[in-house]
Amino acid sequence: MSITRLVSHSLVLSALTLGFFGAEAQALDLDWQGQFRVEANSIYGYSSSPAVTTPAISGYSIPANGDSPASFQNLFLSLKPRVLVNDNVTIYSDLWVNTPSAGFFGSNSPVAGSFHYSSTEAGNGALSARTLYAEVATDFGIFKAGRIPLNYGLGLVWNSGASRRSRMPSNGDALSLNAKFGAFKFTPYFVKYGQDFSSSGSSQQSGRSDYALNLSYTNDDEQLDLGLLFLRRIAGPNSGVLSPFSVTGSAVTSGYVYNIWDLYAKKRSGIVTVSGEIPISSGLVASVPYNSIAGALKAEAAVSDHFKLKADFGTAAGQGSDKSKLTSFAFHPDYRPGLLMFNYNLFNLATNNGNAYYNPVTNTRYFSLGGEFTSGKFTHEILGLLAIADQVSDGVNPYFNTWQGYYTAAASDVQSKGMGFEMDYNLGYDWDEATRFGVDLGLYFPGAYYNLGAAGTPNITKAVFGTNLSMNIKF
Repeated sequence: MSITRLVSHSLVLSALTLGFFGAEAQALDLDWQGQFRVEANSIYGYSSSPAVTTPAISGYSIPANGDSPASFQNLFLSLKPRVLVNDNVTIYSDLWVNTPSAGFFGSNSPVAGSFHYSSTEAGNGALSARTLYAEVATDFGIFKAGRIPLNYGLGLVWNSGASRRSRMPSNGDALSLNAKFGAFKFTPYFVKYGQDFSSSGSSQQSGRSDYALNLSYTNDDEQLDLGLLFLRRIAGPNSGVLSPFSVTGSAVTSGYVYNIWDLYAKKRSGIVTVSGEIPISSGLVASVPYNSIAGALKAEAAVSDHFKLKADFGTAAGQGSDKSKLTSFAFHPDYRPGLLMFNYNLFNLATNNGNAYYNPVTNTRYFSLGGEFTSGKFTHEILGLLAIADQVSDGVNPYFNTWQGYYTAAASDVQSKGMGFEMDYNLGYDWDEATRFGVDLGLYFPGAYYNLGAAGTPNITKAVFGTNLSMNIKF
């Protein structure tokens, strides 16, 4: 986005603010927060195969593009005005200029296939309301209505995007009531997610909805948090959303109705904090039985005031060759264990086909171990990440290609489960209390899992080196 257009949007925003609050400005307390983010990404060595005309139709081939890196930059602004109407009523909003996943230098157009099933896109405009809701304190609890952020546990199902690598935070047009009874909280939700409309009934896309109930328990004395989220997820045909499901050899167009029982626990003991989340899914997808289980466990030990040890383990089921039952599960895409694996989508980068940041944890078991050291204004983080596949091709039956999201023809070779190993180094420098400069470096060695090539031709994989340079200003 050019400076001229950015200034233009700022003037529009100022006019809207005056229009909304002009006459009442003296009576209302308006508080502004937000962030401004600029990033530069470079990925070297992501080419992984001989040239192919139909990559990934039967394998994990990426067209060879020489040694030229993928290079792209992001520009993003979030403005969060909060209106204190009175002691009981507050209006919250999060206004986005561009998006973290599609706000590229030179273009602010949304990327094809950027929808996620627990997020609501606010349209194609450069200025959009990511959240916009009222919070009312009542005798029964805190009532929320509008487009609200959604978060639960570690963020495997609902993830509001608290981490610095967040791109697609969960939100939806919803009603909720947070009622507290001592150490217990009881929160029912009705959530409607974004959908595209058409005046023609034949091309109109179906909606997506969640009916949810969150029960939580907090004991500060024992330093214990427990939670249970029951979520009933419903989507009609052609819901226009990225999905890990398929049964017929093409992307899912049929609807689904299934439940998720999501368990969460967090325990703090001395210098150690351990938290875990286990979503258990069951129901029907395109009239096919669906049952899946996934989980993540995170541990952190504050060894000193300046040093922390961190560990993260996760498992997400894949889809086997039996089409009569569905088992796959995908973490929310904003749960990103590393800089390269489960962050950038290398196939989309090579083919310019889909979102560069949509690469959720699925069909895998991973483990990471690292440490974080702070010294003055500097923060150093080192991480090692290892992953193996849950389901692979047996060389006989059609198999589920996780890149494309549907079954492909049987490969001629048995596929390895080794997905590879990654090493990351992240450096943060706090220029002042609001401004942070970041340098993230990653080196990924793809495993033999990705040697399964198109038409039985083995891929020649190469090490992948990636960098992310960033400036983040919070206010």
